Amino acid sequence: MKSNLKELRNKRGISQNELASLVDTTVRTIYSIEVENKNIHIGLARKIANCLNCSVDDLYDFGDETHTLTDKALWFVHVVRYTAELIDKPIRETTKLLEKSGLAEAILSGYGTWHTQGFEYMAETLKDELKERVFI
Repeated sequence: MKSNLKELRNKRGISQNELASLVDTTVRTIYSIEVENKNIHIGLARKIANCLNCSVDDLYDFGDETHTLTDKALWFVHVVRYTAELIDKPIRETTKLLEKSGLAEAILSGYGTWHTQGFEYMAETLKDELKERVFI
């Protein structure tokens, strides 16, 4: 996965220093994203995308490949962890509740759409769904 940040930033005439200041991060972080293709937290990605007037997906070039199983698994783990915190249950129990309710499959099948949402947002949505389905 290649970062498009440098091209997007240059296209808009914004320096690394300016962007770092605008999104409240360090120049080193901006450099790491651009040169080392470092993955970033979705919150920072949103700030950068808003600043550059683009989508979060525009920040990276996924090439011809779709999201890997590793990406999906990592996404799933983060969503489950945040959901577990919200419903005050252990991660293992939360995973079982999500599987039983059919929401675990929804998380993975909706990854292409949902991965741009923050984990906190997804956890809130899942908490509400679990309540509606009377699992918590």
